[in-house]
Amino acid sequence: MKSFLSVFILTFMIFPLFAAGQRDTGAPFRDCCIEEVFRIHQREVVHIGVIADNAPFSYQDELNVWQGYDVYFARRLAVEILGRDERFLRLIPVTQENWSGLLDSDELDFVLGFVSGSEWNGLADFSIPFRRTEDGTYAVAVRKGYDGLIMWLNDVISRRLDANFFHQIPGGIIK
Repeated sequence: MKSFLSVFILTFMIFPLFAAGQRDTGAPFRDCCIEEVFRIHQREVVHIGVIADNAPFSYQDELNVWQGYDVYFARRLAVEILGRDERFLRLIPVTQENWSGLLDSDELDFVLGFVSGSEWNGLADFSIPFRRTEDGTYAVAVRKGYDGLIMWLNDVISRRLDANFFHQIPGGIIK
């Protein structure tokens, strides 16, 4: 009876480790059941697409260092998902022609810089807006069907909005 009880207890202690893919208990996100978040965490690198030469939102300065509002947010996403600084972020320049293909092939985890709306809805899923301009409402795009990742993003964006993160960007508020 003692050995049965030991096996029973041990099984219920070990099973959650296997069910969660042996998740690191120090993971910076709360919901280890979101497969896409867990996959990025295991890879330890976040791939985010941004539009090149799109100042003041995303551009490379004279030293080829990425700058801008969307880049600032991309760095924050890397910290949120990995719990580490932006050294674990890979920014990849995208165009209107190639961003959805890069999402579909899993070369990108997120894309910033495109207006969410009916024009793009068939190509990707979008988070809640993280910025608004005269041109429209901008949201984060992810691969179609990644509902868990959208849920995670919406939580991050909501918390950042509540903390006035988007009004604290270097250089002031972008209008």
